[in-house]
Amino acid sequence: MDLIDIIKDSYYIMQKDLLGLRRNHTSLAALILLPIAFLLMFGFIFPGANTQEHIPVGMVDLDNGSASNAFVAQIDTMNKNSGAMNIENFSSVEAAKTQINRGNLYGTFIIPPGFSDNLTNGKSANVIVYVDNSNPQVSAQIESTASNTITGLNGMQAQINVLKMGSTTNKTMNTQAIVFPFTQNIETAIPGKTNYFNFLAPGLMIMIVMITVMTGIPEAISKEKEMGTFDGMLSAPINQVSIILGYTASLCVKGFSQCILVLVIAIIFFGVTIQGSIILAFFLLLLGIFSFVGIGILAVAASKDQATGTTIVNLIMFPMMFLAGIFYPIQQMPWFMQDISKIIPLTYAADAMRKVMLLNANINDVLIQILILLVFGLVTMGIAIPLFRKSMTT
Repeated sequence: MDLIDIIKDSYYIMQKDLLGLRRNHTSLAALILLPIAFLLMFGFIFPGANTQEHIPVGMVDLDNGSASNAFVAQIDTMNKNSGAMNIENFSSVEAAKTQINRGNLYGTFIIPPGFSDNLTNGKSANVIVYVDNSNPQVSAQIESTASNTITGLNGMQAQINVLKMGSTTNKTMNTQAIVFPFTQNIETAIPGKTNYFNFLAPGLMIMIVMITVMTGIPEAISKEKEMGTFDGMLSAPINQVSIILGYTASLCVKGFSQCILVLVIAIIFFGVTIQGSIILAFFLLLLGIFSFVGIGILAVAASKDQATGTTIVNLIMFPMMFLAGIFYPIQQMPWFMQDISKIIPLTYAADAMRKVMLLNANINDVLIQILILLVFGLVTMGIAIPLFRKSMTT
C-alpha cells in the first residue's frame, strides 16, 4: 500500500467520523457552544476593571456620641458620592459578624466606646474595620475602600481642626491628632495571614466531588451498556434504583478519597486552616453529591452511547465550574453572570463549604444553602429516575 492509498483511506475514515458528528446533534452543538461559552465566560469573568461597587458592609456604633454620629454621617455623605459601599447599621458586633458568616456582608466598621471623648480631648479616634478575609480579592478591596474613606475624612477633619487652632488656646491637643484625627485598625475573620489557596481549597473539594459524580455515572453505565453487561444487571432480581445507588455509593468513596487528599495537601503545603466543623463540611459534601447525581443520571437517560453522555455532562459541568465562584469571586462578575450563578447548585455548595471551613459558620449560617441543595437534588432525582427507567425499557 503506497502513500496515496494511505492518505485516501484516511480521508474516507475522517469523512465517516465527521458524518457521524453531523448526525449526532448533541455532539455537534457541544462542538459549537463550548468554545463560545468559554470565550464569553473568561471575557466577562476577568474584566479589565477589577473594582466592585456597592459592597455590602455593616456599621456598628458602640459610642453613640455626637462625634461618632457626625463620623457616620460623613461616611454616608462620602459614600453617596462614590457608591462604593452599601452600608447597613447594626446594634451589636455579634449581629454584624453573623451576617458576615452568612455571606450577607463582607466587612463592618466598628466605632468603639470612647470615640467621641478622644476627639473632644484632642486625641485620635480609632475605628475598627472587621473584614471577611476568606475572599482575598474582595477583602483587599474593602480594606482599600476603608483606607480611602478614612483618609478622605482625615483631610476634611484636619481642616476643621486647623481652623479651630486659630481660635483656641488648647495646649493639650496632640499635633498628630490634628492631622490624623481618625485611625483605623484592621481585624480579620480568619486569624493569621491568609492566601488565595484558603479561598480556593473548599471550592476545589466540592468541585472534585461534582466532577467525579457527574462524569462517573454516565461513563460507568454507558460502558456497561456498550459491553453488554448492563443487560445482565437489568435481568437480575434487583430494583433499578439499586443500580443507581450502587454506582453513586462507589463514586462517593472515590470522591471523598480525592477530597481528603486535597485537604491534606492544602493543610501541609499551603497553610490552609480549618476554622469550623469538619463533620458539617463532610455533610455538605454528601449533600453536594445528592444535588449533582440527578444531573448525571439525566445525561445517561438522554444519551444512547458513552460519548454522547460525556458530551452532555461536559456541556453542563464546565460552565458550572467557572460561574460558581470556585476560582474567582462571584461578586466581581458582571450582574447577569451573578444571576446565572444563582441557579447553579455548585455555587451554594462551594459557598457553604467556604463559610464552614474558613469562617467557622454553623448549620444555621448555611441553612439556606442546605435547603437549596436539598430541593435541587430532590427535583433532579424526581425527574431523572423515571426517565432512566424509561430509557432502560426502550
